[in-house]
Amino acid sequence: MRYVKCTHSNSTSFVIPVLAATLAIAGYGLPASAASNSKDAGASNGSTGLGIPDSNYSLDALIDAAKKEDPITVVDATGKIKVMAERFSKKYDIKTTGEKMSASNQAEVLVREAQARNVKHDVFNMSNLPDVMAQFLPQGIAISWMPPDLKSETPAVYQHPAITSLNPWVWVYNPDVYGDTCPVNNMWALTDKKWKGKISIPDPLLRNETMFWLNQIADNADDKMKAAYQEYFGKPLETKQPSATAEWAKRFAENNVKVQKSDTDVGPIVGASTSEHPVIGFVSSAIFTHAKNEKFAMAVCKEMTPWIGQLTPRVAVIAAGTKSPNAAKLFAHYMMSAEGMEPQMEDGKISTNSKAEMPASEASGVDKLIDKMYVNNSETTPDDFKKLQFWRDLWTVSSR
Repeated sequence: MRYVKCTHSNSTSFVIPVLAATLAIAGYGLPASAASNSKDAGASNGSTGLGIPDSNYSLDALIDAAKKEDPITVVDATGKIKVMAERFSKKYDIKTTGEKMSASNQAEVLVREAQARNVKHDVFNMSNLPDVMAQFLPQGIAISWMPPDLKSETPAVYQHPAITSLNPWVWVYNPDVYGDTCPVNNMWALTDKKWKGKISIPDPLLRNETMFWLNQIADNADDKMKAAYQEYFGKPLETKQPSATAEWAKRFAENNVKVQKSDTDVGPIVGASTSEHPVIGFVSSAIFTHAKNEKFAMAVCKEMTPWIGQLTPRVAVIAAGTKSPNAAKLFAHYMMSAEGMEPQMEDGKISTNSKAEMPASEASGVDKLIDKMYVNNSETTPDDFKKLQFWRDLWTVSSR
């Protein structure tokens, strides 16, 4: 993997792998809260008050302390967390249970257990970054800890809070029907009546990351949505909505979009589509592994403008009330390492560790398409949380 020197928006220079450099060039130094918000980062600077302090830190000391604690339960939205837990248990001889849980359920469990002062789930790998930054860290429900010995392997923009990986979500189609070229090359085409009822996505009301993405676009790249409209329709956009992105979301929802419980359901629907009944879908890169294993056809809409999809940052969160703080920190360390994130990289997740290499077996090829995806702007993350209800209301009203 090659490395380049880049400068973040706060003028901090750091060395990052070419993959991360592409992200920074394509948009902003992805992602997360940035040092300017460190006072709101729930002790994400390492002074967590949990387990051994960073002033006395060494990996060996953390391992020794972790081995004296109770077993832990770790949570993620992917089933690969179970594989990670098994490997972690074997590596450190610390009993660890992995539990797959949706992002919305993760938030509910984290808050409920904190309120009850009865933590059963110790570590979360969460994709709803605005919720983490606006609620969980400032309120002391959770902490985000960056392992000191991994800072040299992790670009600064991923450290506060500790971003473990980036999860690509992309527009997809059935190549058995359309060959190498997606029939849709502009996001505004998804609002066209000829695609009415022919689009399948996970329910945005169950996936806040979709709503956060819309707000990210409205705040940071609305001009690109306006330009894409003119390119597709041949005239400037006129709208009563507060942004071109809001107009797109309104028209998209009105186009009889078929919502599913998750992208696990969307993938097979795309794979089963025909020329008479084509379907465009929106899925995470992990669904390409499902497609490979279950033998259904699916390909990325590589020419979609303004973006072929989004990159969702995922943050390591430790429950503040964990009874096994050192074991929890050790698992957070494991997730931030190239070794720990490997099972998820096989599904297209992109580790923030500069030493991590995408496995050759990864099915989607998303690591070669990063520059075509929307890149999060960490500086506007608070606004994503603030305006969540606007986007939920717009979707609900428009999709009726």
